[in-house]
Amino acid sequence: MEPSKKNDMKSIIKNIWGIAIVAWVILTAVSCNGFLDEELISDRTTDNYYVDEQGYEDLVKSAYSPLREIHKLRGLTLLGTDIFTRPGDPALGGLNEFNEYSGQAINPQDGNVAVYWAFLYRAIARANTAVDRAPEVSMDEATKTIRISEIKFLRALYYFYLVQQFGDIPLPLNEITEVVTTAERIPEAQVYDQIIKDLEKAIPVLPPAQEEYGRVTKGAAQHLLAKVYLTRGYRDFAGFDDFAKAASLATEVIGSGEYQLLDTFGEVFRQGNEENNEILFAVQYSANTVLNGDGNEGDGNDAHSLFGQGVDGLIGMDRSSTYNRQQATYVPTRYLSSLYDTDMDSRYDVTFLRIFYATVDKGDVKVGDTVLYFPQWDEPWAAERMAAADYLVVNYDEYYMNVAKQNQFPPLWKFFEAGLPYGDDKGTRDLFVFRLAETHLIAAEAYLKAGNEPKALEHINAVRRRAGTPGMKDEMELSSVTLDDILDERARELCGEEPRWTELKRTGKLIERVKLYNERASEANTIKDFHLLRPIPLSQIERSSNTVPQNIGY
Repeated sequence: MEPSKKNDMKSIIKNIWGIAIVAWVILTAVSCNGFLDEELISDRTTDNYYVDEQGYEDLVKSAYSPLREIHKLRGLTLLGTDIFTRPGDPALGGLNEFNEYSGQAINPQDGNVAVYWAFLYRAIARANTAVDRAPEVSMDEATKTIRISEIKFLRALYYFYLVQQFGDIPLPLNEITEVVTTAERIPEAQVYDQIIKDLEKAIPVLPPAQEEYGRVTKGAAQHLLAKVYLTRGYRDFAGFDDFAKAASLATEVIGSGEYQLLDTFGEVFRQGNEENNEILFAVQYSANTVLNGDGNEGDGNDAHSLFGQGVDGLIGMDRSSTYNRQQATYVPTRYLSSLYDTDMDSRYDVTFLRIFYATVDKGDVKVGDTVLYFPQWDEPWAAERMAAADYLVVNYDEYYMNVAKQNQFPPLWKFFEAGLPYGDDKGTRDLFVFRLAETHLIAAEAYLKAGNEPKALEHINAVRRRAGTPGMKDEMELSSVTLDDILDERARELCGEEPRWTELKRTGKLIERVKLYNERASEANTIKDFHLLRPIPLSQIERSSNTVPQNIGY
């Protein structure tokens, strides 16, 4: 794999300083970097700056920039699922609150929960300001209407993230102009109604394509609304036709002609090809790392590093950029590896790195020699063959649980980024949020739940055929489909991209699959029904002058 350097087109986002103080979120001295260039405008106040086209464009762009930091908070969306875990033998301790659902750690004081909550409400505060300021802004009305629709998409997305994690939540929809000391948790059903309202208003206005790549399009909004309907369809307050609506919206995106599945799965993740026809919406990063944040909005895409493992200590390996910095933060479970048919599914060797070569001369090991090898998960080496090898061999049944082998496992490789200094998390590749393969899988699930299995098969098989190795595409097709089939297909296609925790929660499969497939969580045996919601941050409760109820179990 030798990805090439990315060269993309981005638009301008500038630093904007604004102040909006509220008990449950503080938006103060915020800096908003974004699509490409940057200019400091901190000497201007919000009241006299957000009045013309330039000021309003900057305000709209400021609502995009939190996407970076929000999507880097993966602990709440990946850990404690069937396909991601933490390394090490659970008998040795070191529980992780989100993976093992530790009662002592995952609680209202947890910093990760509080930060996720705060970042999303800060982003919502920016969106609300942009909506409320729009009527007074002097600019081209058609352009302004599109910008308002972009903002409503972003507000819907941010609320969708919140409601799935926390259930009933505060639902501010206007700019905060004075101190507010109370917070009311609005029923989940009403939050979904508002999300749907924003998206239904945005879709007819948003263009199929935007002049500036990275802005919200009609297809992205339809995809999000399809997923919202699909999610709400499982809830007891759902409309009777939510699944049918989800299927219709997803099908419309697929049939629009604006997007297409690339010829191969590997092409989707080829470095330098981030702006491809399969992508509906992505978190934008600049090739100039200086423009990717100031520590507030994040300073780069770190996906190249956090799905790795500790290879640096092996003989012949050094801390170099050859394999990026390998950090075992989000560890693929053995179950994830076992989902791939190694004879037919091309995604297996695109997704995982199974061989490491020496990067320095060390004793008898020379640069380029094999240092570490993972046989295919379904073709383990016999003990005699392993002993005869002059490099470390780790079989499937030894992944991340064998301390003697330094908790090795094949890391996710599809996010690799060439050319980064070792230890640098300032990755420049865009982070995919929605792509057409997921749209097909949304359609498959929605049609299945609506009782139309033939249509469900049509869409899941579109994804599976693309993934097939040459000559094996017909064999990749399914003849029947279940909800578990779709979840497995999402894992193969979207691991590390999708918020797996919310996918399992939506389908009612979280607890079942965690117990079946996440070995550390299963060993801990601490996941309970109340873990289907996160705790409301203690900081929110303490700052409110009224009583804010906590989620049950916390």
